[in-house]
Order: sequence, then C-alpha cells, then structure tokens
Amino acid sequence: MEAARIEHIDTPEGRILWREMLGVLPGLRAVLNFVTSRQATSPSGRLLWYQKELFERWFFRIPSPHTGCMIHSGDSWTGRHQTTFFRFPEASDIALASYSGGEGFPLGALFLAKQSLATVSGVAFGSRTLSLLIEDAASAFQAFSTPVWKEMPALSSATAIAGFPQSDDAKTQLLAQEVAALKVWRAPVALSFQHVPGDRPCLSDNRAGHVSFCL
Repeated sequence: MEAARIEHIDTPEGRILWREMLGVLPGLRAVLNFVTSRQATSPSGRLLWYQKELFERWFFRIPSPHTGCMIHSGDSWTGRHQTTFFRFPEASDIALASYSGGEGFPLGALFLAKQSLATVSGVAFGSRTLSLLIEDAASAFQAFSTPVWKEMPALSSATAIAGFPQSDDAKTQLLAQEVAALKVWRAPVALSFQHVPGDRPCLSDNRAGHVSFCL
C-alpha cells in the first residue's frame, strides 16, 4: 500500500485535500466537528473525553459519516511513536488518530481510505508536527490491509499505555484517581507504563480485536 497522504487542515495543501475528501464523503465534516467540539469542552484532568470512554467501555462514539447515527470505535493500532489509529466497524473506510504526547494524545487526525482517492488520505487538525504521525501511519495502514485485520473482529481486550514511568508518583496517583472515579461497564483496561525517551519505540500489543491507546 502507498504511504498515506497527510496534510494539516490549516495549510493551503490541507484545505485542498480536505475538500477532496469531502467530495468523496461529505459526512466527514460532521465527524470533524463532533471531535473538535468534544475536545474543546473536555473537563480538566489528565484523561481526555475519548480516553474516559475507552476506560469505561473499550470504545468511544462518533457520528457515522454515512448515516449521522452514533457509532462505536473498534480495535486500534499503536505505532512506535505512540500514535494510535482507531477503526470503526460501521464505517470501515475512516480512521481517527491520536498523537502529540505533550498534549495528552488528543484525537488529531482524520483519515479516509477510498478507491477513488487512490491512496489513504488524512487531514491533521491537532499539532502541526506531523513527521511521527506520517511515519506511524504508513505501518498502521499496511497492517490494516492484511486479511486478519480486514475481518474487524469483536473487541476482546484493551490496554492503556502510559507514556511516563510508574515511579512518577504524582502522575501515577492522578491517573489512578481519575480511573477509579469512572464507571466500568465491561472488563477492566490493562495499564502498561512505557517511558520512551529519545528514539526508543513504544512496545505496543497490536492485534486485531484489541484496542490500545496512549495517555
């Protein structure tokens, strides 16, 4: 598969690409508006809105770009640079990515994979530093194109990857307090502490039917 074409939406190239994507699937605008609105109104604390929903039920919800009805996220793929790509079983042609650990890994990129676009296209609407997102995207969409990932099996497990050492008592305690206050509707989320300074890769557990996400 060719590398994904990714531009920031606040650049001339990004606005051109966004118009192309909307020409193929107009409902993408509702997805982008929903995500940016939720992130703008997130309450204070370490966990972002989608991370809270993942802790509670292993999925988060967005409007379908096809029907406008709310749909659930499915499994995900986390790259060596802690960029996570979330898929949607009821909208298999789109993906959302979280990146930018300095901001707590907000959702910051929206992707569309359609035959008419010849390659995967994505617009970033978060941090303008895209090099790590671009590198991880190539590996993620290569994995998604394999038969075992195309099946999109039901979720069987979930892992939250904390990008700081467990010995950081202040962050660890705050995270534990926030997670303890959440309602858990299914099995608990496993917690993996991975402090990855420099160029050391994130050691993620990527497999179909498993959702991982970074904190």
